[in-house]
Amino acid sequence: MYSCPGGMDFASSFSDDGDQATLRMPGQPDIELSRVSAGSGFAYTDSYYELRGRGREVTLTAAGRSMRCHAAGQPGNPPRTYEGGGLTVTLFPDGTFRLREKRDGSDAPLLDLGEWAQEVEGGVRLVLRGGAGNRRAFRELGTDRLVADDGSELVRTANPDPIDGRFRLSGMYRDAQDGGLFSPCLVGRTYGVAPGGAEPELEKAWIDATPSRETSLYAEIIGGFDGNNSVTVDRFLGLKRGGACPALASRGSALRDTEWRLVELDGERPAFDDWRRRPLMRLDDLGKFTASTGCNTMGGDYVLAPAGLRFTPGPMTMMACPPAETAIEKRFLAALDAIRTAQISGTTLDLIDGTGKKRMRFEARGG
Repeated sequence: MYSCPGGMDFASSFSDDGDQATLRMPGQPDIELSRVSAGSGFAYTDSYYELRGRGREVTLTAAGRSMRCHAAGQPGNPPRTYEGGGLTVTLFPDGTFRLREKRDGSDAPLLDLGEWAQEVEGGVRLVLRGGAGNRRAFRELGTDRLVADDGSELVRTANPDPIDGRFRLSGMYRDAQDGGLFSPCLVGRTYGVAPGGAEPELEKAWIDATPSRETSLYAEIIGGFDGNNSVTVDRFLGLKRGGACPALASRGSALRDTEWRLVELDGERPAFDDWRRRPLMRLDDLGKFTASTGCNTMGGDYVLAPAGLRFTPGPMTMMACPPAETAIEKRFLAALDAIRTAQISGTTLDLIDGTGKKRMRFEARGG
């Protein structure tokens, strides 16, 4: 499953021999692509679509227009639910969340949805951005607890709760070959529209108002989500020809499962005759990291906790390199050993030592 901020999400399956990729998008028939040669990573194409990627990052191009996407787990992967203090939060692997909060003096709970992301400020903070500009942040304690800024705790439940409530949703709607498509403003994703309910009323209003079948119009509905990755329409509230979703706040890049490219080392920008030799680093979800120093490749362990960030290098190749690259490698290893904390701003990662000095700056590498 790939999540594409500002574009249409899709799923991709690959043949056992790796020679074919099949793309599935809401409202479209399956798209079969054949494997082609790629300098690194993988590439598949036909006469219209091209899928290129490396690791969890891919670029999907159609008719010359490209969108960046990020792997969001396999279709059907379960979400994670946390509960505590009258609050229930469910995190879905595609980067969206749903929330239910009990309110004093009201039988009806508050429902919200939006995007979640991890931000780094010493330790990892889980940030939820929902309706009306709401922002909630939690410290992560292991994988089973979240601690809010007021000290209240949410504990992971044994079974996920999809929070199947009725939400007031605004977003962009259009009809497609195999049904309607709806992109709720708050989540930056595109869903198919399930038949039934007030869906025919929504479709008719769009047909009456749209200047072309490729045009998406701003619509407001009361609805929910079914188990087939579709939006259900309980009530159609209205359609606005000139309406548009506000821009989503930038989620930036995640510390983990992002390929980080070194752009600054101890306050200097290292120069390389071959840009492919520029040092890179990637952290996974299991406390392991891999890196290229510009000369050799290496792996190792890392620990990220409220007390700080520490790297423990492991095995490294022993290639002989030109003096300039060898000197950069020595500085890279010395800086990595001194790192004690991390800060992310958008697509920039700063690694800082125990004295507060910025030792390394990385940028998220494009797909």
